[in-house]
Amino acid sequence: MRFCTTSSMAAVALVVLSLTVGACATTGVSEKDRIRAITHYDIGVTTFGSGDSRGALRELLASVRLNPEMPQVHNAIAMVYHQLGELELAIEHYREATRLRPTFSEAHNNLGTALIDAGRYSEAASSFEVALGDILYRTPSLAEGNLGWARYLAGDVKTGVRHLRNAVATNPRFCRGYEWMMRIGLDEGDDHLVMSSYQRANKYCTGDKVLAQRLPESYRNAINYYYGLGQLRTGNADEARAAFGRCAQEGAIVDGLVPDHGFGAECARSLAALE
Repeated sequence: MRFCTTSSMAAVALVVLSLTVGACATTGVSEKDRIRAITHYDIGVTTFGSGDSRGALRELLASVRLNPEMPQVHNAIAMVYHQLGELELAIEHYREATRLRPTFSEAHNNLGTALIDAGRYSEAASSFEVALGDILYRTPSLAEGNLGWARYLAGDVKTGVRHLRNAVATNPRFCRGYEWMMRIGLDEGDDHLVMSSYQRANKYCTGDKVLAQRLPESYRNAINYYYGLGQLRTGNADEARAAFGRCAQEGAIVDGLVPDHGFGAECARSLAALE
């Protein structure tokens, strides 16, 4: 049994939406409706960026009703549905975005993340391969890292690790890749992979003053938790205790109770068990 899994939406950052919609008129859509669709799209993207997912969805659905042939709009709708946990609707709109624009690599990558969340790992890998095969894709390390994770979840450990290693070699600040490799190392009993991935995460991610400010606390907690488990498994109780101590704040015991979710909570429990 694999160690543990979490939603890839928590693991993979959503691609920033392009605000530019093609200027060419769409067949069957009036110029007035085309302009109105773009306006609703722009408002929807801004609203989504401000954290109002449902407000964004209203604007984006208004946009697609006026002009159903803009791939950016379908990608944006899918991203909102994805965030709301409506996976089948997200997959439907990601697929429509890629149908309308087969070279839309961001949508192929996003489709892959939704398919991972749906447990359809081989299909996800195929979507990531399309994105990775686009020589003009701006973030190939993201697609390759996602491909590696999908291949691993599909049962191909060797290929999965190879793609993840390639991703972090191409982009040493692809932080999620280190977390995934630590998880694989724990699953597969590869202590060296756990330790080396943690060291690189510290060097390039949590140790980078600029990048560290953007990393969520949950990321720091996750890698410290995995590192603590690795140290515990190799018999280094003191190192494990120190690692769990670094991530126990989020799950700090309050009035004798430990929260039942989050890596901080897991760290708090593990630390308490070692005391």
